[in-house]
Amino acid sequence: MGAVIFFYRLGAPGLMDPDEGRYAEIGREILALKDWLIPHLNALPYLEKPPLVYWLTALSFSGLGLTETAARLPAALSALAGVYLTYFLGRALFSPGAGFLAAVVLATFPGYVVLGRLLTLDMTFTLFLNLGVGLGYLALTRGSGGLWLWAYLALALAVLAKGPAALVLAGLVWGSWLVFRGLTSPPLPQPSPPHPDPLPPAGGEGTKSGDGLGRLGAIARQPWKSLVQPRAWLLSALIVLPWFAYVQWRHPGFFRFFILEHHLGRYLTPAIHPEPIYYYLPVLLAMTLPWCLLLPWALTAGRRRPGDPHRAFLLIWAAVVLAFFSLSRGKLAPYILPALPPLALALGEAFSHVMGPGRLPLDRGLRITLLVWGVGGLILVALYFRPPGALARELARLGPFSSSLLAGLAAFTLAPLLALLWRQAGVLFLGALLLAAMIPAGVEAVSWQRSPRELGRLVQDRWQPGAALIGVHLYSPGLSFYSGQIFHLLDFSSELDFGRRLRPESGLFFANRRDLAALAQARPVSFFYLKADDLPDLEKEFPRNLTLLARQKDCILLCYEGK
Repeated sequence: MGAVIFFYRLGAPGLMDPDEGRYAEIGREILALKDWLIPHLNALPYLEKPPLVYWLTALSFSGLGLTETAARLPAALSALAGVYLTYFLGRALFSPGAGFLAAVVLATFPGYVVLGRLLTLDMTFTLFLNLGVGLGYLALTRGSGGLWLWAYLALALAVLAKGPAALVLAGLVWGSWLVFRGLTSPPLPQPSPPHPDPLPPAGGEGTKSGDGLGRLGAIARQPWKSLVQPRAWLLSALIVLPWFAYVQWRHPGFFRFFILEHHLGRYLTPAIHPEPIYYYLPVLLAMTLPWCLLLPWALTAGRRRPGDPHRAFLLIWAAVVLAFFSLSRGKLAPYILPALPPLALALGEAFSHVMGPGRLPLDRGLRITLLVWGVGGLILVALYFRPPGALARELARLGPFSSSLLAGLAAFTLAPLLALLWRQAGVLFLGALLLAAMIPAGVEAVSWQRSPRELGRLVQDRWQPGAALIGVHLYSPGLSFYSGQIFHLLDFSSELDFGRRLRPESGLFFANRRDLAALAQARPVSFFYLKADDLPDLEKEFPRNLTLLARQKDCILLCYEGK
């Protein structure tokens, strides 16, 4: 099942800017420049992120060629491995049935499926971060010290995938759980004094104070010392520090840029991707539909069963991830991907108590949830057939893909209603699988608008020795990947700024259109990539010989015949 969801037509959509184009181009330039230690983008050092995913992408290219399938293979393999990790954690914490159901839930979360089919850093980061967190929790609860080495090995790989946030998140999850257990566990019995005071505390104040001190003492008695693992820390340092030290040696401004500007700066200031603190609430709902509708039932159903610290840990795990990134001033939707596996585990554990052979009596909370879900689906179907003005315009933009939307709405609506009719919760899983199977077609539809694949092929077909690819206030790493060429750029602020500071002599940037025109006129052919609004200004420098090759949304590709 997982192989079909994550690998079917994996290479059909074109790589999309900015993320997929960027990371594919970095992998291509690793092979072209034969430099595996300093990532490059547009032939300039690109040091915003550590190199693990770049290395995996370059290895995939070296084995499978410069294809979309090869580019996305590390993410797809990471997503599939994450599904298996969820199964094994569910089996270890609850039961094989709970692990299997949790794996199915995760594999049908729309956000997880989409990010498992796209080249980003987040899926590989999520795999290693959650592997480390899960192994650390098993080490804490089972007293198995040997697991710590594996936990910190996984966290070291997570750091190499995206950065030190992996260590921060793991520490917050483990620490929050230990505090929670200290506050909720009954205090250990205290030995009776040899000569007890016969007088009770006045007004009961002493009893309350004793309870508070007992709880604080319980916290102090939690196994905090087990988090101190010098051997595991040393292993992580041996894996992580060599690359960081090497880059700092090659480029002395690296630590300041990487830690202060890129990580702390993005977290503490709204300079990049500013969003409100509640941003991730609708994002989480969208990434987990339709299962998010059942989360309240799963959580309340768990409270009615005998106490289980594993369920509390899963909620703390997901909550820490959501809270950490919600407090960040800069936000992007994929950041909360690590919260999805623990939520899937919570749902799988809840479903394991209502699934089995034959018709089962669904509990009252589940019946109410399914009824609300089904009615909501019927309303959405009605809006599809009789949409108001704004919605009608959006549906018209879908064109032939509107039929796929209708099929998705039908599956979304019928699944809860049939589950109620047949009293079989398994119908929900069938409906979720059908919805997940429709996601690849949606990704392909989006790629037609966001991928520069056709533009890149046009440039590649018309390229000749001495030609130039020029961006006018615009840069597309995907266009570089598909054409196999780097950009000359009219001066503007971009993600290449730090690399440009490191190599000011690159000669790839021009301060004004006059210098850029001189470059184009000295080349046999030049390709201009720009916004349509910038065309009148460009035509002032090139009144003749500009040929429109293609248009994509508000961007155009022009050809200029020079000398």
